[in-house]
Amino acid sequence: MADVLVFAAHPDDAELAGGGLIAKCVKLGYSVGIIDLTRGELGTRGTALERAAESAAADEVLGIEIRENLRLPDGGLTETLEARKLVVDAIRRHRPTLVTAPCTEDLHPDHAVAGRIVAAAVYPAGFAKYDTGTPRCRPPALAHYMNHTTFPPSFILDISDVWETRLKAVKCYRSQLFNPDSLEPKTGISSPDFLERLSARFRHFGAEIGAKYGEPYLLHRPTPVVDPVAIFRRQDG
Repeated sequence: MADVLVFAAHPDDAELAGGGLIAKCVKLGYSVGIIDLTRGELGTRGTALERAAESAAADEVLGIEIRENLRLPDGGLTETLEARKLVVDAIRRHRPTLVTAPCTEDLHPDHAVAGRIVAAAVYPAGFAKYDTGTPRCRPPALAHYMNHTTFPPSFILDISDVWETRLKAVKCYRSQLFNPDSLEPKTGISSPDFLERLSARFRHFGAEIGAKYGEPYLLHRPTPVVDPVAIFRRQDG
C-alpha cells in the first residue's frame, strides 16, 4: 500500500515535475509509490535499460520503496480500456489517499494522455463490478503536476526543505542531462542551462507563496475542507 501514488508517462517525469511532493511526503513519514506508464524506450538519449537503472538510483535518493512500470508503448500512449484497467489495478493494489499525474494538457502528447488515462481511472477504481481481480478503491484526491505547459495552480507545495533531495534525484538521470562528452542528439533537458531553468521555475512558484521553492498542482475536482483555519495557519509561528 502507498499513501501517495505518483503516475508518470516516462521514467524521470515524476522526479522532474513532482519530485518535491514525493520527497516531502517521504520526509513526513508517508509511503509513496511511483508508477511509470512506459519505459522511455523512444527517448532521444539513453536507453530503457539506462532509465531503469537511473530510476532505481533516484528511488534510493527519495526513499521510494514502490516503483512499477506498466510497459505501455512510449510515444504511442493512447486512451484505451486496457491502459485504463492497468491504472485502475495499480490504484486498487496500492490504495492511495492521494494520486498525482501529469496535467491533461501538455506539449508532450504522452504526458497529456497519461494524465487523461489516470483521470479516467480514479473514479472507476471504485466501481464494484469493474473486475480487475483486486478490491475496489476510489482515492479521495487527484492532483495534476506541471510538465511543459503551465496552468494556474490550485495549490503550491512549499518544497524548500527538500529541494536539494529533489535536485539530487533529478541528477540521477545522467543519460538525459548535459554531458559535454556525449555524441547523442541534443534535447531541451540536455542543454547546459536546463537545471538552472528548472530551478527558476520552482523559485517562481515558491515566490508566489513566500517560500524559496514551490511546486504547483492542479486539483482534479473541488476538495472538501474540514478545518479552514488549519489550512491557512502559518508554519513560522
